[in-house]
Amino acid sequence: MMQSGIDILTTLKQPGMEALSGCFQTRNFTRKSQIFLPQHSEDIIFIVGKGRARLYLAYEDKEFTLAILERGDVYSTHTRAFVSALDDTQLLCAETSQVRRHMLSLPQFTGAMVRVLGEVLKHSISIIDDLAFRDVQTRLVRFLRFVASQSGETQPGGGVLLNLGLTTEQFASLLGTTRQTLSTMLNILEREGRVELRKRGSIFIPSLDLLG
Repeated sequence: MMQSGIDILTTLKQPGMEALSGCFQTRNFTRKSQIFLPQHSEDIIFIVGKGRARLYLAYEDKEFTLAILERGDVYSTHTRAFVSALDDTQLLCAETSQVRRHMLSLPQFTGAMVRVLGEVLKHSISIIDDLAFRDVQTRLVRFLRFVASQSGETQPGGGVLLNLGLTTEQFASLLGTTRQTLSTMLNILEREGRVELRKRGSIFIPSLDLLG
């Protein structure tokens, strides 16, 4: 859902990148499994090769989703965030120290990685900004517009179809609200004709202009 538009995986396959790409080892994780914990002993940089990973904070029984990482997104274990697999997920992992040794001599990779990390940070700050200053319905509408612009499927008869691939709990966590409040807000938007709720969590937006 980040979809930064920067294909860092292709960058790694370019000539001259052999030493750096050799630092990355493939790790596979099954759906819903825990990938990294905040107290994880490894200092790892990872790139999502396949599937999706959820980046989130947790305290007692509360969770707050910062981002959904997709193919090509980069992150590091050197944070307070948890990382779990939303789908069967494949990561390319390398020790931070190994990657650091190559970065100064490979400005093309360094620039691509900085831009991808910048997109993750930008999206996380946007989420925090929404939580601090906007109500739930406004956050929901802004999120739907964001997903529509990134991965929405334009339909032949008009409108945009969103296949979120999220459970209600995960969706609510992204917005910093509860399942009940999210369901209420979605039902209001549907009654107003701004969205249509479809099977398997898909949402159809008849008109982005009318969405708000």
